[in-house]
Amino acid sequence: MTKYQVEEIYGETVVSSGTVVENDPMKAAEATAGQRVLPRARQDHWFRVVDEDQAAVYEYSLAGPDERPEDWTKHSDLGSPIGGHERESDAADEQDVYNCPICGQPVDMHDLRQVMWHEQSRHERLKPEVVKGP
Repeated sequence: MTKYQVEEIYGETVVSSGTVVENDPMKAAEATAGQRVLPRARQDHWFRVVDEDQAAVYEYSLAGPDERPEDWTKHSDLGSPIGGHERESDAADEQDVYNCPICGQPVDMHDLRQVMWHEQSRHERLKPEVVKGP
């Protein structure tokens, strides 16, 4: 098994990056994409796979339409909340919420999954959801 650096790219903007251990670069791209990929042929949405040990770079794009659910934009779709650590600060102007410069939605800085979602250059607004108590 080989360790690959895999980047998901829209146009020339990297929207996600991570390390994947797989048998070959295509399988590493498929693990990141969550579906079948083919060698890239000028698609805007593509995956760059780097094998640093072999000094090789591979490019793939989705084999068909993006099969990820279109309604994958609720907080619960991002998984369980990831709590951040509070830091002590004397700054009176510090905020717990900021408005995303891309979609304008308020982002709770105490929930890292929201922060990470809104750091993507291309993202939809998260849909409000009703949270039921235990």
